[in-house]
Amino acid sequence: MSESSEQWKKEYESIPKDQTLKLDVKSPENFIDDIKLEYIRPALPQYGIVVEVGAGSGRFLTRIALENKNIIPIGIDFESSKMIKDNFDKFNIDGISLKADAYHIPLPDNSASAIISGGFLEHFNEDEIDKILQEMRRILRPGALFYAEIVPNKRSLCRPIILTKTGGYESSFSKQEWKKILERNGFKNVKIVTGIVIPPNFYNWCRSGILLEIIYKFKYMIEHMDNTFISDLLGFSYYVISKPETERI
Repeated sequence: MSESSEQWKKEYESIPKDQTLKLDVKSPENFIDDIKLEYIRPALPQYGIVVEVGAGSGRFLTRIALENKNIIPIGIDFESSKMIKDNFDKFNIDGISLKADAYHIPLPDNSASAIISGGFLEHFNEDEIDKILQEMRRILRPGALFYAEIVPNKRSLCRPIILTKTGGYESSFSKQEWKKILERNGFKNVKIVTGIVIPPNFYNWCRSGILLEIIYKFKYMIEHMDNTFISDLLGFSYYVISKPETERI
């Protein structure tokens, strides 16, 4: 394991273990999940299996499952399968939580109608990314949705100073480089946009109180800065979607 991967593991182990989804409160996590869900919602399948690799607590996958009772959510994470199950159980979701790594997804070929990940792929080097993408593509049905939120190792309004080794950010690929990586691994109609223009130290300074209320009041404006020159300059994440238009899920 590389030095940055070791650091990422330490960062992960410091995360509070109570990561159950609370839909009835305003929080930085719910704010960001709302924005991501708005972006991905039109592309989500109406039925079938939706897999999240590196699912963390399973918060985002749980929200997808709550919107569409006809999908079967499967959360895959090597460290946090219990947290995923806790979120499924809290909302009576008939989902599956699997303990596995991204190189060996325990699902059959052509079995998933969508595969998603968030804040995950950037933690690997280029060879590792190729292996993970090939494994993700293996389980996807023809015409299925691939979605990834990637946090690039670049300065943004949220992170004006980058500490390269913090969090295990090994890849600093641009949008164009990510597109080439995905296409050489067989993904088609790849679209990548920059998004999430949020204040510095958002997850700490806007944890509660007046700052969080202000952020929610400006949510519409923040959403509409995605995929603009403003988000290219100041955005925190890349949204990546691949979904062949000629085939139906």
